[in-house]
Amino acid sequence: MWYCPDKYKKIITNVNDEMLKLEGSLKERDARISLAKFLRANIGITTELISGIKLAPYQEIMIKGMMNRNFSMLVLGRGLSKSFSASVFCFLQCIFEPGTKILIAGPTFRTARNIFNNIEKFSEAKGAELLFQCFGAKSRRGDEFSWDINGGSIKAIPLNGEKIRGFRANVLVLDEFLLLPEDIIKNVLMPFLVAPQNIKERMEIREEEDRLIARGVMKEEDRVVFPNNSKMIALSSASYTFENLYKTYQDWTNKITNDSILDSKYFVTQMGYEAVPQDMIDKNIIEEAQNGGTSNSSFLREYCAQFTDGSDSYFSFRKMEECTLKSEKPHTLIRGSSGKKYVLAVDPNFNDSPSADYFAMAVMELDEEKKQGILVHCYAGLGGLSNHVKYLHYILTNFNIVMMIVDNAGADIFLDSYNNSEFVKNDSEKLKVFEFNSVAEGADYEAELRKARSQYNQENRRIAFPQVFESEFIRRANEKLQGDIDFKRVWFASNTCGDESFFNESSSAKVPLDLIIPESKKDWSFIDFLEELDNLIYQTKKQCALVEFSTTARGNQSFELPQHLKRSNSPNRARKDNYTALVLSNWLVKCYFDITKTLEKKNDGFSPMMIY
Repeated sequence: MWYCPDKYKKIITNVNDEMLKLEGSLKERDARISLAKFLRANIGITTELISGIKLAPYQEIMIKGMMNRNFSMLVLGRGLSKSFSASVFCFLQCIFEPGTKILIAGPTFRTARNIFNNIEKFSEAKGAELLFQCFGAKSRRGDEFSWDINGGSIKAIPLNGEKIRGFRANVLVLDEFLLLPEDIIKNVLMPFLVAPQNIKERMEIREEEDRLIARGVMKEEDRVVFPNNSKMIALSSASYTFENLYKTYQDWTNKITNDSILDSKYFVTQMGYEAVPQDMIDKNIIEEAQNGGTSNSSFLREYCAQFTDGSDSYFSFRKMEECTLKSEKPHTLIRGSSGKKYVLAVDPNFNDSPSADYFAMAVMELDEEKKQGILVHCYAGLGGLSNHVKYLHYILTNFNIVMMIVDNAGADIFLDSYNNSEFVKNDSEKLKVFEFNSVAEGADYEAELRKARSQYNQENRRIAFPQVFESEFIRRANEKLQGDIDFKRVWFASNTCGDESFFNESSSAKVPLDLIIPESKKDWSFIDFLEELDNLIYQTKKQCALVEFSTTARGNQSFELPQHLKRSNSPNRARKDNYTALVLSNWLVKCYFDITKTLEKKNDGFSPMMIY
């Protein structure tokens, strides 16, 4: 559906008709102006001429919308070219508006670099010789990618810390808008659009106008009207109705459709896979996704660009967001806080195939007063066992880990690998296990607690126990996590990169990058690592929201990803390893407090007494 209210309609000169009326030869100046008008009115032809890229009609419409409005939002299904269209917009905007300064930002620096890299790739492709000539000096620093073009620049930056406040731009391109904190958008990004780029020129014009008006040569109503060329482009897939993206989407669409609001600054497009040419979508991917049902909330968001309320999954995403801290401690941590205790859950996997499950770990900070846990650090990775052993050493070195739980399938191999690694110098540093049946009940559970008490010992590192994933544990651990989410007994740390003070605090810490960044990601910077920690907390919640509960005819309960997601063999397929680590760590919080409570109990056995 295409909708344009009357307030947006205006008479537009048909440039192509004007071109057809031209006769004879033109002076060079007139020829340049005519060519510029023609190219600006026909951006599809322009894009193909200078870059060799052929735009689909819907892409041309979206780019025109971005160029003609101050605030644009693209809510598109997966694979419908959000980043591609934004990349084309960036170089067209700079070509047609000399001096334009574009700032590309997103929830992670890698997200922003993706659009920048697209522009680079376009300019270096065969047939893009004209486009390449438009660009000037280029720089790539750890925290900034920049390329000069036509008197302006295109920059990709991380969205964190104080540095962003020092940038000046008149066009903001915000990728993955749904993941950007609302306060960052309002307090840091929106002020960019207030001050115009040519403020010195405007001040000089106003001063001259004041002098002319004072002399009676000019009237007040004849002052120059400066156009507002500032733009904000929001790119995103659909999200949940309780998130800021939907609130912004509603606000902007209301301003477009409400005739009493005479604001014509906004452009919004919302497109699912059915709205684009069939040859632009991989039918096999769509058919695979549809196997989970066309009404599946994940399919509706990812491919149909429809917002859902997030309450239809076993673990409510809305409730998990309510359990997420906002700009308060603890934030995602790279090092444990002094005086705090932490527990560690490990879901091992040793397959390093690109499509394999991840090796996942979760660190929870203990709130000893409320007997609760806060997820503050996550790990998810492929690669050799040595990478995972290195990361375990990093966690044990930087967090006061008081207890560990490890999936029994792989626990022995992983712990033995760590104990025999270069990081363990003597027997006292080796991780040791104690026996504990955490799913026992009644008197049996009390007996298990007493047994655990007699073996558990922090001083000699007997702090780990293996957990068998039997049906009883799977049911009870998932029910506990659901209940703890519903009643706010488990928490998720606030973002580090979304808060200036937290970011600066983490940036000042010294951590061994050779331990935490594997060879496959050796181009990562410290900023990339911080952003990944924030992202993994979000991905943990997202994985939980994908989990479906089912019961077989024999009464066995299952907590799995939808079948169409499980069948995927793509390296970028949906996974649930961080969800599993969260289930384990939340269960471990209960076990830790039960065991330590037993440790504090006095001996209830026979006490001799003297009778006289």
